[in-house]
Amino acid sequence: MPRSLLEVGRSDVVNSKGKRIGRVGDVLFHPDRSEVVGFVVERPRFLMLLDRRDRYLARDRTRVSGRELVVADEKGAWDTAAAKRLGLDWERSVIWIGMPARTEGGVSVGKVRDGLYEHDSGELVGIGFTGGLVADIAVGTRDLPSSVVKRFDGEAVIVDDSVAAIETDGGAAAAAGRQAAAAKQAAGEAGKVAIDAATTAAAAGVKAARAAANTDAGKKAIGWLKSLKDEVVDAMGDPDDEK
Repeated sequence: MPRSLLEVGRSDVVNSKGKRIGRVGDVLFHPDRSEVVGFVVERPRFLMLLDRRDRYLARDRTRVSGRELVVADEKGAWDTAAAKRLGLDWERSVIWIGMPARTEGGVSVGKVRDGLYEHDSGELVGIGFTGGLVADIAVGTRDLPSSVVKRFDGEAVIVDDSVAAIETDGGAAAAAGRQAAAAKQAAGEAGKVAIDAATTAAAAGVKAARAAANTDAGKKAIGWLKSLKDEVVDAMGDPDDEK
């Protein structure tokens, strides 16, 4: 089951008997591969006063249990012993969270926000990028499969050029666009409904007027209107008489 780098990065570290050792401070990647190799473990202060040295813990000696990272095998799990066994230098391992990210062509795509990895193998399976809080709110974020990752070049996580063209998810701009489109559609539909209603009402009015005109009262009213019209015309006179 894939694990979030951020979630594991907040886990308590306990031994196989459940005794708390410390807390994960950082998740560490191999310097040359997209692989989680270990963790920085922050230990509680001695007598709650003195800081204690952080320790390096190898991933392959641990398992995830709920919100805890359990050291299942203490042998070769820590610090120098783990480094020798794994053939790596902890000082060269890389913290990807917060690391700048850019395409092979040099286009910035923000920073690494989070990632998903398989705990048993350490393999990265997904990665998320952020442009910062303001940009995330306004534009959104990118969450992509690990196949877009090419390498770490010592300064940044390098990704495929196609990432720059991939649209972000969420963000106020996208939400506003969707809301504007929805409002436009709703307004169009409301306008159509209003026009249809008005047309129906007008047609009903004409029909009702015709029906009323065919009644005795209606015929009398129409006759009176015709008489009134004739009287008005006579009173105004024929335009030809004013020459």
